[in-house]
Amino acid sequence: MTGERAARTDTAGGLPIRRHAETDGCGCLDCRNVDAVTTRRSVLDTVQWCLGLCRAYPSIVLLGVCLVAAGAGVDALGARYLPSPVVGLLEIVIAAGFVLALRAYVATLAARELTGSGLAPWPWCRQAIGRTLLLAVVVLALVFAIAAASTALTFALFGAAAVGGMLPPGGPLNQPGFLVAIALSIGLLLVPVLYLLFKCWFALEACIIGRYGPVDAIRVSWGLTTTYRGKALRLTAVVILSLGASYVAALTPSVSGPLGTLLSSLGPLVGALGELSAVLWYAVSTHLYVQGVLDS
Repeated sequence: MTGERAARTDTAGGLPIRRHAETDGCGCLDCRNVDAVTTRRSVLDTVQWCLGLCRAYPSIVLLGVCLVAAGAGVDALGARYLPSPVVGLLEIVIAAGFVLALRAYVATLAARELTGSGLAPWPWCRQAIGRTLLLAVVVLALVFAIAAASTALTFALFGAAAVGGMLPPGGPLNQPGFLVAIALSIGLLLVPVLYLLFKCWFALEACIIGRYGPVDAIRVSWGLTTTYRGKALRLTAVVILSLGASYVAALTPSVSGPLGTLLSSLGPLVGALGELSAVLWYAVSTHLYVQGVLDS
């Protein structure tokens, strides 16, 4: 942080970071206490900046390690010593902590550095808890609405196939009409849900550091993922690949020979590192959100 930005820390909180048209007062970079270089960073520069953020705040990595270790402990010991409902509840709590709490903490620290604010990160997180939980409820409600619509369309497809004679009573389940109906029903469920989740990618950052309500956060995220579709798609793909590494250990029982031995020994480590890498991508998401709202 430069001396000038340090001097402005006490007078510029740096939040909320919103679109220019939705900012109270002057929305220039200087009044928002944001360096102009923030808007010019490439994706690679952004990743390097986020690596520096993780080094500057070891608590980010420590919190991530604790959540990953807690998840691994529940998987390894929960089934042996705890009832299934308790294990399921713990898994939900840990997943929520990893997806919501950790991402919120990373977002507040990233925004704190980008704006040169001296405000402590935990008060930011506490203030955003309600909006974050409401956002999760709204997104889940939209997913359930899509699932309900998909179910209704699936019954309609099977009904149409049966009326059209493509599914004769007592016929085998591998008939073309049945397979087509199944494929269409899966597509009607997965494609809209995946599209919705992609369009809501920056909604959490909008809630945390933009202080938007849940509906407005989704609206802002929708606009950002439209304007910066390429960057958002690349980031989403990298996150999915990174988190996919956490399933390497699950492949070991189905692989034999030297490769199976290697996966058995390295699988848990690769999986943990894959999950922990999400910390970096959370920071990148925050930086891209800030770039997007500053450019809009």
